Amino acid sequence: MKQIFALAALAASALAPTLAHAGLDSDNPVHPLVGIALTGGGDKLASVDFVNGGSRDITAGGLVQIYGGAEFHEKGSPFAVQATFGYHFDNTSAENGSQRFDRFPFEVIGLFNATPQFRFGAGARYAAGAKLHTDGAGQIDNGNGGGDFDFKSQLGGILMAEWLITPSMGLQLRYVHETYKYNGVSIDGSHGGLGFNYYF
Repeated sequence: MKQIFALAALAASALAPTLAHAGLDSDNPVHPLVGIALTGGGDKLASVDFVNGGSRDITAGGLVQIYGGAEFHEKGSPFAVQATFGYHFDNTSAENGSQRFDRFPFEVIGLFNATPQFRFGAGARYAAGAKLHTDGAGQIDNGNGGGDFDFKSQLGGILMAEWLITPSMGLQLRYVHETYKYNGVSIDGSHGGLGFNYYF
């Protein structure tokens, strides 16, 4: 986890000299973007107890989301539309086993600048391919002798606030309301998150 955020910070510092010539202030209305978010919430899906006495829960709303996409934003306009595709996962592992919940979210968000630096957004999200993987000492029997559980994703909603530190870098507060279905049972995957976006 620390390595992921260290790499994001390193990339941002490496790109810093170009900030005045890139991002949402450029004349090109299409801006590629990359981002990362730390998320938490949702129902507990599994739990692992370690031999040292500690434990770790896997939740339907955790833990790290990485993504890329593009934003359409005309220079000087308070409105924008953002579309991204990413990988969202929560996992724990040891030498003798592991558990991981992962999915591939598509998101479309409409944005409005309340001020030049602060904007708000709302949109929709669909987390495709949601699956809980378990193996080794962390395996949970799915009833067929295996350790993988496929979840049916439901269309969810997103609310977001973003502070544009520069035209190329933004810090986000996000809330996602979403659910999954497994064998007819509804599972809450709703979560809050803190994210960082870089706009080209």
